[in-house]
Amino acid sequence: MSEELESTRRALEAAVSAASGNAELTRLLADYQERLARAAESEAEALTRAREVEARAKAVEKQVVKLAKNLAEQRYQTEAAQWRLESLQASRWSRLGDALHTKKPGEVARTLRAPVSKRPAPKRSDFPPTPPPLDPAPVTPVTPQTAGPAVSTAMAEGFTVPKGPLARPYLTVAAIVDRQSEALFRYEWRQVTNFGPDNWAAMLDQHHPHMLFAESVRPGPRQGNGGRWLEELAGRERGLRDLIEECARRGIRTVFWHSGGPISLSVPMASYFDHVYTTSEARAREWRAALRHDRVGVLPQAVQPRVHNQMPAAGGRSGVGLLGTALQGDPPPDAGWRPLMTDKDTYDDVLTAYRSVSMVLAGPDADARVVEELSACGTPIMQLAAPIGGDEASLRQALGSVEEYLAAEAECASESHQAWRATVPVTPLLDPILDTVGLPSVRNSASVTAIAAVSGQTELDHLLAQLGRQAHTPGQVVIVAEGLDAAVVEKAARAVHKGDVVVRDTAGTPVTRGAALDRALRLADGDLVAVLDPRDLYGEHYLADLVRYFAAVDAEIIGKASFYAHVPGTGATLLRQPGAEHRFLPEVAGGTLLARRQELGYLGIADVSEEWDEVLMRQCRTDGVRVYSADRYSYVCVRPETEPRLLSSSTLQGYLPAEPLAMI
Repeated sequence: MSEELESTRRALEAAVSAASGNAELTRLLADYQERLARAAESEAEALTRAREVEARAKAVEKQVVKLAKNLAEQRYQTEAAQWRLESLQASRWSRLGDALHTKKPGEVARTLRAPVSKRPAPKRSDFPPTPPPLDPAPVTPVTPQTAGPAVSTAMAEGFTVPKGPLARPYLTVAAIVDRQSEALFRYEWRQVTNFGPDNWAAMLDQHHPHMLFAESVRPGPRQGNGGRWLEELAGRERGLRDLIEECARRGIRTVFWHSGGPISLSVPMASYFDHVYTTSEARAREWRAALRHDRVGVLPQAVQPRVHNQMPAAGGRSGVGLLGTALQGDPPPDAGWRPLMTDKDTYDDVLTAYRSVSMVLAGPDADARVVEELSACGTPIMQLAAPIGGDEASLRQALGSVEEYLAAEAECASESHQAWRATVPVTPLLDPILDTVGLPSVRNSASVTAIAAVSGQTELDHLLAQLGRQAHTPGQVVIVAEGLDAAVVEKAARAVHKGDVVVRDTAGTPVTRGAALDRALRLADGDLVAVLDPRDLYGEHYLADLVRYFAAVDAEIIGKASFYAHVPGTGATLLRQPGAEHRFLPEVAGGTLLARRQELGYLGIADVSEEWDEVLMRQCRTDGVRVYSADRYSYVCVRPETEPRLLSSSTLQGYLPAEPLAMI
């Protein structure tokens, strides 16, 4: 009996403790909401006064425009008439008439000799209009908005096709490719496509390409080079053979890529090229048998991060796209289902369509290359084993499955992110191809330096555990340690990290976390600098994902404005700023920064402990530095108790661990 009482007592104590923690979190949320309400009321009053001033100014402007010209003109005309009268009275002939009327010859002579003086004629500028009394319209008071603050205005509203940069700017390639492949290779080298059978000789003389790259282009709206090479690729004209022969005379390498279509249609022309590539090893074996040589390799379907990325379309996502034979019959009415693309769409239209739908139903015959590009754009895809039937029961079941899939937002977003991670960028795939054909492939691999400021052995152990699990290992680790011996820290770090390790201690002098990070930044030598917080959790793919974003967007700093946060004291897990993913947004958290070293070094890190990242983000907004907010995954902010800025624009996910949500 005593054991049962003791067990009950412990259970009650645990329940009371949990309830106390929940009550504390509720109190903090209520307190923060009250502060937000007061701030919103102040903002509303200021906006009301501003609108009153604006209305008054508009009233002044309207009345001045209406009355000023008339009033000024009337005053001017009155003064001008008076001036003309005075001028007439003072004229010599007017005075001569008066002198003749006196009948005195001497007066007449004096009048003719006397000079005539007139005052200057009046000017319109001498009569400025006087505004009448004002009577502005009443202003409607502003209603306070007490909801949590939204994220800042994004620096870019949606995806646009970028202009650069190039991975290999020293390499010039003459390309006969379709629009899809033109976008795929556009940022890999200096690509020349505006030539045909009638002017290829002038192109060779002007651009001096290092390689001729041709693809098995098919007719259609997305055919490249204006469709001028279709007859030559089919073997019905010899213009392409003449070009290949001239390339051989000039030492220009020639490569043919079979990206799709029947092999038999491409073999006759492909046999003239130095090297042939196809999309799979199985296809490569068929090509070797057909060509009877081994100069056949594999260039699989890939994506171009510069155009196939998760930047949203300007109008957002809506509806369901149909790809391939996903549906038998007509789409259900009022369901928002539509073909993802048509035969008349250009490839720019296709890139917009990828980002414009909430999800895609892909039939069993869906183009694998399009599916890969959709995944790279973060579009959810439901692969169908068979087309959806056109009967009412099948459509009803499909509608229910789609609604259920989209309703599970967290699972849908997680699957889309994993699909994005599984896509393969084209840039590294071209390195072995260029090596094989005998061309240099030198490009910036963007080395990473991880910097951190630790205080105590617990933070050091936690930091090294996070570094040790990274799939993308940084080339250099810089640690500034407070309260620890530098030699001990370096030994522990080298046991985990096999690359360059730089450790500095604070010589017993307390420093802020920002000052320690700034010192670590000055010691970094990587192209990119990752700031790690020794209190937080970092997933296996954290650095790998962030580094990949630098190939996709033109930004100086990449981080996470939306992320999961966990409060061990209460067991609560929050999602900070949901909806702030994949946007140019200068509000990323300090523990998620991955920045170009030169830009971050120019900005510096403020000498404060907990809000150095907010100071940095304000500086980025002031200087116009482009900051990109990536995904919410592979990172958890851990704080022993709730902080006001963590509660800002956060939603409670529940009293559960954060790792299952974030570490995918």
